[in-house]
Amino acid sequence: MIGGVKMNKKNMLPEGTRDLILDECVIKRALERDIDEIFEKWGYKEVITPTLEFYETFNYNSQTLREEDMYKFFDNRGRILVLRPDMTIPIARVVETKLKDAKFPIKLRYTSNVFRVHESLGGKRNEYTDCGVELIGIEDKKSDLEVLVLALEALKKLGLNDFKLEIGNIGFFNGAFKNLDIDQECREVIAQFIEDKNLKSLDDYLEELDIKEDYKKFFNKLPWMFGDKKVLEDAKKLAFNDEIKENLEYLEVLYSQLEALGYGENVTFDLGMVPRLNYYTGMIFRGYGEGVGNTLLRGGRYDSLIKASNAHVPAIGFSIDINSVIPNVQLNKNLNEGENVYKMYYSEKNRIEAIKKSEELRSQGYIVELLPKENIQEIKMVKGGER
Repeated sequence: MIGGVKMNKKNMLPEGTRDLILDECVIKRALERDIDEIFEKWGYKEVITPTLEFYETFNYNSQTLREEDMYKFFDNRGRILVLRPDMTIPIARVVETKLKDAKFPIKLRYTSNVFRVHESLGGKRNEYTDCGVELIGIEDKKSDLEVLVLALEALKKLGLNDFKLEIGNIGFFNGAFKNLDIDQECREVIAQFIEDKNLKSLDDYLEELDIKEDYKKFFNKLPWMFGDKKVLEDAKKLAFNDEIKENLEYLEVLYSQLEALGYGENVTFDLGMVPRLNYYTGMIFRGYGEGVGNTLLRGGRYDSLIKASNAHVPAIGFSIDINSVIPNVQLNKNLNEGENVYKMYYSEKNRIEAIKKSEELRSQGYIVELLPKENIQEIKMVKGGER
């Protein structure tokens, strides 16, 4: 009952979901084809995993997602299943099983729906389509640049007026804890405050901890460390161990390479980037586009997730949330609708002839819609969206 009106549930959708209709579907499929074509041309092979996975796949020894973030239910044997909330972990499973004897590197691509339970009224979708890639079996200095360029090329292909790829490094955050005796729970609290840029809560929390002032100053500054390449120079002044310095120097090298390739204006940095998914081990990055409210691309390095022959395998990947881009493309992208579309009107007496003629046109690559119409003597053809 809403406002005294009884709601008909058969016409309602679960929270966080939506219907895509007509032009939205055309745009979505076009985007998927465009992005998939880029990935294919870079040598990435397609993989399709089940929509359903065992809960343990996402919960076993990783703690990557909170239980309440996943859609869970039981199978007929009482085992807990989930709608996949992420594609990287299923692909890790595939590499460890179906591809365990494959030769590295392995380059995979996918287009899959994923499901997350977001907070009510947060404006985020609980079901969306990810187009992504995973490059498995090559260390960071030999693969990070390729994946960053591929991410930038994918963002460019979306047709947005302006886009940015924001790069961070989880090693920058983790390096600060190298000689710091703080338990995992405290680290997670600090990480969340930094990621949310919750400055007051971060400062108050740090004051309660028994750590040196240098560490407090460092963590309090992290939420502010975002912007162009100058932020890397500023961060060096706060670096108090070799691990932090090495991570900064690596980001500088990556930027100089991206700049040489012509992407300098599209790259920024956020050294306070600490994503919730804790399988990331090195470089992390996010993509943004003009007019797209949420992050539309997410990725990073995860060298401790996949095991082969009892050893961890280096890996990096990213995914693009296709659904988030649809409203912008709807306004900006010319889909050339009508260039190869016909409407064919026919009467009862020439129905067979119309079907034959429409098949002939379809074999030539045209889209033909058949429409019965009374009181016409001959078949009538109309090109495009006219009636």
